[in-house]
Amino acid sequence: MRAGPASGTDRYHHEVVLHGADEEFLAVVAPFVREGVAAGEPTIVALAEHESALLRRALPRGAGVSWLSRAEQYRTPASAIRTYREQFAEAFRAGVPQVRLVGNVPHHVAAWSGWVRYEAAVNQAFAALPVWSLCSYDTRVTPRAIIDDVVRTHPHLVGPDGTRRPNPGFVDPEEVLTERMRAPLPAEPGPAVLVLDDPSPAAARHALLGTAPLLDRDELEDLVLALSEVVDNAWVHGVPPVRVALWTGERTVVTVTDTGPGPSDPYAGLLPAKGSATAGLGLWMAHQLDREVTLHRGAGGFTVRMTAGPS
Repeated sequence: MRAGPASGTDRYHHEVVLHGADEEFLAVVAPFVREGVAAGEPTIVALAEHESALLRRALPRGAGVSWLSRAEQYRTPASAIRTYREQFAEAFRAGVPQVRLVGNVPHHVAAWSGWVRYEAAVNQAFAALPVWSLCSYDTRVTPRAIIDDVVRTHPHLVGPDGTRRPNPGFVDPEEVLTERMRAPLPAEPGPAVLVLDDPSPAAARHALLGTAPLLDRDELEDLVLALSEVVDNAWVHGVPPVRVALWTGERTVVTVTDTGPGPSDPYAGLLPAKGSATAGLGLWMAHQLDREVTLHRGAGGFTVRMTAGPS
């Protein structure tokens, strides 16, 4: 295994291994981690519980690995990007030449739209950083449609035998993100329980609280703040009228629609806005707070859809 990314540069190297057996996972990931530790490279692991347990058993105790809780690290796509950038910056301030990362994002079908945006966006978010990132997806439990998206968002592939090669199926991240924004809104379960026309951010907050959705306190607070930010963003950067719709039940869904085209930046919400101190800030804040945020651009305008509750 090489000492650095195959590209021969000090820039971000984003690769994926698709494995169909625990032995295939360990054959690729365990050497990657061992060699990173031996080289003195900070090595971060944020895997699902089963894979994390396999890897821990394969490594010596006190191996010098930073083990992260996947649930905490991948709370939202935007917060994962932000916290990783903070962790990388801390390591580089200490003078290390490269950081290694092993991870796999949550890939429930219902929440995948946000995470495929993450897998595409990190190619830009970490582009100039000397980070070697190995993503792991188990083909036994990952739906085929998600595997297809995974292949489209990783510039490099690793075979189960450890062979590394450029990925001919990689698609430009901006194309993937633009496609996702054009995806139609999902059908909601029945009519909205609440519709607000041209509400202020404060009116939207109060209306959401008044519906008493079945959310725990932290989820409700995050959703209320996210809704406020998105309504404000619609008034400042969208085109009136602005409409808020709410569905409640086991999951709470809120949409905010204006008649404008939405942001021109395909990374809107995932990365801090460029070119202005305020443009897109509301979307970025909402993505930090809410677990599931999707953006939809259609003939009727631009919609931000936020979901909270059990996955």
